[in-house]
This record gives sequence, structure tokens and C-alpha cells, in this order.
Amino acid sequence: MEKALSSLKKYKIPCILGPIFKMVEVIFELITPFIMRFIINVGINEAIYDKNYFNIIFYSILLLLLAVLGFSSTIVCQYFASITTWGVGEDIRNRLYKKVSSFSSNELNKFGSNYLITTISNDVIKLQNGVSMAIRLALRAPCLVIGALICSFIIKWQIGLIYLGLIPLICIIYFIVFKFSSKQILKMQEKNDKITEICKDSFNGMRFIKGFNKEENVINEFEKATDEYYKESKRNSILNSIINPFTFFIVNIAVILIVYISTNYIFIDNNLSFITSGDLVALISYLNQILLALIVVCNLIVIFTKAYASNERINKVLSVEPTIKNGNIFNDYQDLNYDYIFKLENVSFSFSEDKHNVLQNINLEIKKGEKIGIIGLTGSGKSTLLKLFNRLIDAKNGKVFFKDKNIKEYDLNYLKDNVSIVNQKSILFKGDLLSNLTLDNPSIDESKIINALKVAQAYDFVRNYSDFLKHNVEENGSNFSGGQKQRLSIVRSLLKEPEVLILDDSTSALDAITEKKLLKELFNLKDLTLIIVSQKISALINLDRIYVLDHGKIVDVGKHDDLLVNSKIYRDIYNSQFGRNE
Repeated sequence: MEKALSSLKKYKIPCILGPIFKMVEVIFELITPFIMRFIINVGINEAIYDKNYFNIIFYSILLLLLAVLGFSSTIVCQYFASITTWGVGEDIRNRLYKKVSSFSSNELNKFGSNYLITTISNDVIKLQNGVSMAIRLALRAPCLVIGALICSFIIKWQIGLIYLGLIPLICIIYFIVFKFSSKQILKMQEKNDKITEICKDSFNGMRFIKGFNKEENVINEFEKATDEYYKESKRNSILNSIINPFTFFIVNIAVILIVYISTNYIFIDNNLSFITSGDLVALISYLNQILLALIVVCNLIVIFTKAYASNERINKVLSVEPTIKNGNIFNDYQDLNYDYIFKLENVSFSFSEDKHNVLQNINLEIKKGEKIGIIGLTGSGKSTLLKLFNRLIDAKNGKVFFKDKNIKEYDLNYLKDNVSIVNQKSILFKGDLLSNLTLDNPSIDESKIINALKVAQAYDFVRNYSDFLKHNVEENGSNFSGGQKQRLSIVRSLLKEPEVLILDDSTSALDAITEKKLLKELFNLKDLTLIIVSQKISALINLDRIYVLDHGKIVDVGKHDDLLVNSKIYRDIYNSQFGRNE
């Protein structure tokens, strides 16, 4: 099963060298109190009584050298941590995006866009922080604690026992906090997903919200979501805030014990006794090192808890095996002679196991160059049927054939290059017209673009722009009308030069005259197999064959005139649009 942190395999050397250089810094840091102890116990006495300053000067220079080397080691570690952190983040994002791009409609609906957006952005950042801290501090902090503890035993084992007693107490507190905090962070992420969902829906539907005067409702909903996130965050913060006070409380107890022992054993009868001044300074230094290291551990627990929760969410996405598997047919090597470009045999489909079939026992045949129509009442399964043609979904039962071969045998890229769907909701990306129209082939000739614009009845309004194909496109194509976006989407699909063009109610925003001209141009493309889903009878009248769907079943098939006589559903739709009564 694919894991997020498997990306670390590409950065084995930085992951090894980074902590090694950090450990060098730890060693220098642990040596420093010993040198200070020697300077106080020996160097100062020699300076006072013998006027010998050699040890003070020499070991002070040594301290400075250790500081420089330690700093240099830290810089090298930071360098390796940065390389690994950003490299791993990039790799995980790319893998996530690639995985999501391979999802069928079922998988996308399972997670929802808000979950996926938060995972690719927010969760990856938190996991990056976790990786960075793991390289920089995960070994440093515990090793510094253990090293300081060992050094304390070397100086005075009685004091080492005090340090040894306080560390397990702090670790127990940290374990309890970690256990509950990880669950709390998962809840926070869910609340964050809700905020993302509200923002996305509000921004996309702002015109409708204002049109129905519902701004106050949306604001209240957003405030409610942020309040829930605030409450979860507050609970988590309170939980994490327990760590520092308990850590300082336990450490201060240790300080009191050290001071007590020191006052009883530093000088007895004016003779140097159990604990020297240098010992005391060194022991206090090691206690401070332990304290600072434990505080770092405290912060690491918070970071690792968030990283752990984010890692679980990322792995949840990466572990999903797409139901749409790629085939190995990627050219027309023996596909020149085939009976049907599409053939469906007893096809059924449902979006989940516990729901009824959206499509039931669908049988249809489409030959190359045919112009086919699909019509039906709302909810009859028309759009779901179209998704089978370029494998956005796979049939639950039955078989779908493309060029007389099972559609599952084809390479997905080859299939989508040859089968192009234009949806009713047209999507234009921020940029310019040229970048939107040439998504499939940025180097396509301008003459082909102009020809496609003319076929799609878009040339007349595009040529009026002073900057022509460089005309600016706002986000979601907001500076174009619905009809213009539909025609530009058809241009984009035509420039792919597909064998099959599917219009999923994608002329709904066109006036009758423009629609008639567009369809006439498409009908003249003899080698193009055209499948039109439309609620408008006017778009289907001249087609070779029309399939009528009802509750996921094909109930009638025929030409326009035949269906007017034999199909009640088709006749009812026709009469409702042309104002005729039975």
C-alpha cells in the first residue's frame, strides 16, 4: 500500500547526514559544562594562587572553537533538512495530485473536493514540518537529555538519580497528551474541511446568494463553522498547554533538591568536599540542558501529533486503488476494420453497492460517423451513460466495447484523446483564449483554431476582440456569457480532432438560430461520430437515431418521426416544447 513517507527513500543520504551533524553539535554541547567545570575548579584556583592563566585562556579558546564547530554542524543539518523537507513535500503533492487525477467519479465523490484540497495543501505542510523537525530535533532532544543525564552521573551520581527520577514523570505526561491530542487534531481537520467547503460554495455561488438575499445566512453558517473550529482548537490548545507548566514544576523540584544538597555539601570545615563549585555549575548547566530539551520535546509532540494526523489523512487518499485501471491498447494498429465504434451489452451501473442501479440493462450500438441522440426526463441516467464512453466510470455489470474491443483494454489517454465530452457546465481557466483553446496541443496552427471557431459559431464574437486569441479570460470564464463559454468549450474539443464528440446538453444556452447553424456544421463532419444529449427536440430532429431513457432504461429507439408515433415520453417532450396537445 502506498504511503506518504515513502517519499523519504529518495532522500536517504540527507536523512542520515542531517541527524549525524546534529549529533556532533550535541556532543560539543555536552562537553562544554565539563570544560567550564575544569576552568572553575582548576583554572581559577591556579590563577588566584599561582598567577597561572594558561588553563583559563586555553580552555576558553576551546569553548569558542566548540561553539563555532557546533554552529557549523547545525547549519549543515539545517541544509539537509531543508532539502529533504521541500523535496518530500513536492513529491507527496505530486503523488497526491496524480492519484486524485486517476480517481473515477465514485472515488471523487467518496472524499469530496474540500477534503482533497485541504489534504494536498494544509496536510502536506504539516507533514513537511514533521519531517523537518524529525531530522533537526528528533534525535537531538532525547540524546541531549540522555547525554546530560549520563554526564550528571559521572559528576555526582546522587544528583544523577534526581534527574533520572524526573524524566519518566515528564514522559508520562507527554504520552497522555499525545494520545488525546492526535484525536483532537483529526477533529480540527474535519472542521477545517467544513470551512473550506463553505468558502468554496459561497464564492462559486455568490451571484445566487445575493440574488436570493441570503448573505446573512451564509455569514451565519460560516461563523458557526469557524466557531466549531475555534472550540476544537481551544480544546487542543488547553491540552497542549498542560505540558509546559508540569515540565517546569518537575524541573523546579529538581532544582530545589540540588540547591538543598549543595548547601549541605559544598563546604564543610572550610575544606573542599562533596560538591565543588565547578560541579554545581556543571550540574545546573546539565539541568538547563535537560529542561530546554524537554521543552523542545514538548513542542515536537505538538508538531508530530499534527503531522501524524495529516499523515493518516494523506495515506487514506494514497491507499485508494482507482477502480479505473489503464489498458495497453494505445493506437489503431488493427482497429481500422470494426463494426461498431461503441457497443453496450446489458450494462448496469450504480454509484454504490447499497443503492439502486442508475442504469439498467443498457444495450446500444453506434457506428463510425453516425449522429446519435439521447433524450429523457430529468434523472433518467443520461449523463451517467455518457461517462461510460470515456471511462469516467466503469459498468457494474455488462460490457462496453470501443471499436469492437472491451473498452477496459484501451489506454486511458488514447481513449480520452479520441472521445471528447463537452459538458453543459462549461469550464474556462484563468488566462487567455489561446491557452484555453489549445489545452490539448499548445502548438496547433492558428488556421485550425479559426476553422474550429467557425464550426462552433464562436468566430463572430471572438474576432471582434482587439487582442483576438490573446483576449483575457477571468477565473471560471466570468467575463463570457453561458452561450459563449459553451461554444468555446466545443472549439476546444474540436481541436483535439476526436473520433467521437459528445455534447452533454452543451447547447442549452444557445439561441435556436445559433444552435441550428452549429449542428449543421457538425453534421457536415462526415468522419465525426456525434452523440448529442439534449432536452431540446430541435437539436435531435435530424439525427440518425435517438435513444429515449427512462429511469435508467432505454425504452424507445428510432428516428424523430418514428418516435413521435411510437414513444409516449418523446411525444410528451415534443408537445411540451412546441405547444401541442395530444
